[in-house]
Amino acid sequence: MPYPIKPLPTLRKLLSIALAAVILGACGYSDELHQRHSLLKLLWNERYAELDGAITQAYVEKGKGKLSSNQIRSRFWQLEMVDPAFTPRFDGWVAKQDSSHAYLARGWFRLEQAQKTRGEGPYRDISPDRRTRVQELVLASVEDFHQALKKDPLCAMCVGGKIAANRYLGRRDPELIETALSIDPKLWQPVAAHFISLYPQWGGSEDEMKAFIRRMETVPGAEKSVRHLNAMFHFRRGLDHQYDTMNYPEAIKEYETAISYHPDSNALKNIAQLYSRQRQYDKAASALERNLHENDEWDLYTIEALAQAYFAQGKQRDGEKMMNKRDELIRRFRNGE
Repeated sequence: MPYPIKPLPTLRKLLSIALAAVILGACGYSDELHQRHSLLKLLWNERYAELDGAITQAYVEKGKGKLSSNQIRSRFWQLEMVDPAFTPRFDGWVAKQDSSHAYLARGWFRLEQAQKTRGEGPYRDISPDRRTRVQELVLASVEDFHQALKKDPLCAMCVGGKIAANRYLGRRDPELIETALSIDPKLWQPVAAHFISLYPQWGGSEDEMKAFIRRMETVPGAEKSVRHLNAMFHFRRGLDHQYDTMNYPEAIKEYETAISYHPDSNALKNIAQLYSRQRQYDKAASALERNLHENDEWDLYTIEALAQAYFAQGKQRDGEKMMNKRDELIRRFRNGE
């Protein structure tokens, strides 16, 4: 998602560390982070049949109610965020398995590469060569999503990928979100991707955003998504105040409203940034602690920012515990644990 939350430098390093060494063998971990890292290990070691099997098993567990659609999405997210050097691995996976999983994963990987190529600045500042490369990557991702859907017509993540890709191509197809909702109304990614396409900076408006929230209120099983959408609505307003008008008190109010609907990870991170700017490190730490508890306990940005907030308060031991957790995350990523 195009949120202007800058990762710390170590996050960029972390995403390429997997190239250094992936060690096979038992590690003793059994949490969700391990499941995500295991997929990376299989991909890097070109164990494509096992990789396909692991994803298929995840869908079996979903069918038994043991795994959610959004957890499976997080596993594909882990795959898409890897270093560009993984490109031959994705191509090999598609060539060897010719599966919906392989096409879907490569589609998301290509879309992420398009985002990184585009960068975070205004579109007018992007060079013609970069614009061409972005479009090539996005169009290639659309073809991958199309191929994945041909093999699995009930792939809501494939539809969500098309929605996300259309945003970069300047397109909007309302039928896609209706298709995604008909397949899996609890999958968050297609809903979020469509909602972002309604942002004013993407050619939409707040009226359109509100109308979509009302539409989602009529979808059975989408109650959680409605809370997320309201949080995103106010988070975007907070971004305007924080970065455009530099009105930090109003930004904090909007982020607080967003969090009251749902503990949105981005709102918690940004409000922590503003508290730190005001030297209210205790409040910053509280927001970051909540983010680890409510969202991803292994989010590297939050772990490092929380360590900084602790150190700023003189809580040396707490800060060192967070840095130890950071080191553990990097080691687990490197070793596929």
